[in-house]
Amino acid sequence: MIIILIKGRNLLPSQANSVGSAVGTGTPALLVIVQGLTPGALLMAMAESNPAPIAPLLNGVPETMLWPLYNRAFAASQSNPILHDPLSIELTERIDYDFEARFGKASIMHAIRARRCDELVTDYLRLETRKPTVVALGEGLDSQLWRLGDAPLQWISVDVPEAIALRDQLLPPDPRVQHIACSAMDFSWMDHVPATSRPFISASGLLMYFSNADVAALLEAIAARFPDAQLFFDTIPPGFSRRTMQGMQLTQHYTTPPMPWGITIGDIPRFLRSVQGLLPVSVQTYADPYPQYTKFYKALSLIPPLRNRLAPALVHARVVDPHTA
Repeated sequence: MIIILIKGRNLLPSQANSVGSAVGTGTPALLVIVQGLTPGALLMAMAESNPAPIAPLLNGVPETMLWPLYNRAFAASQSNPILHDPLSIELTERIDYDFEARFGKASIMHAIRARRCDELVTDYLRLETRKPTVVALGEGLDSQLWRLGDAPLQWISVDVPEAIALRDQLLPPDPRVQHIACSAMDFSWMDHVPATSRPFISASGLLMYFSNADVAALLEAIAARFPDAQLFFDTIPPGFSRRTMQGMQLTQHYTTPPMPWGITIGDIPRFLRSVQGLLPVSVQTYADPYPQYTKFYKALSLIPPLRNRLAPALVHARVVDPHTA
């Protein structure tokens, strides 16, 4: 497939073949990417050039990237969506995978996490005076870049090779994106972040798959390497972690991978402060940011013992530059 970038022209995907003839390619598999074309329309154009459904050959932790995709698409398809994410809907329609049989009834929880991270990155983009750099660790098939629009930034997506291969296959190309095929625990990804940048680093749905020692080592490396960086990640409570370590069966067709790192919401600020230079900005339950969508869970989260024992958390932290603090 040949990809042509055309700025400032409102070409339709159906016009791709005529453009191909004009440039003498002689192939019908031509995708024209137009500045301003919506991600959903762009993905439809990609699907037209390669209409066969894609069966993801994933297992273990990499397969979990399909779980939040399924829930984001569900949330985005509602009449009053908590998250506007048409690209996720398109992806679930293009992927040959029985999402409901594997993951059960869809929920909005992953959409809450996505929207909260979107808002934090939007604030970062608005306030950052240097060229913004966003690093998405364990990004899977998240379409966050396209939800944020066409802001000038550098986007570094870090994930294991099979995840990056699926992103390359399914997501629209974008010149702002750099894919790094490695584990977040392979700190060589840090060498791709501009030395002068103050990056926003997200790790949505990732850290629970590491050990406590690995999480601490990763956060320490980030804090030491990137003064003034911001971080966003989520956590699960210890009880949920123990269930996964014992083989938690989400449905009769799917058992979750082990999630070794669990932490109570009340322990998160202390854990963050144990990392030199790292400070909490906010620690929220999933019910806190948008209570109009989670009234029942919000009521439960107001009961301190339940909140501390059972609540997963959304965490925003920052690195304090010792030279400017």
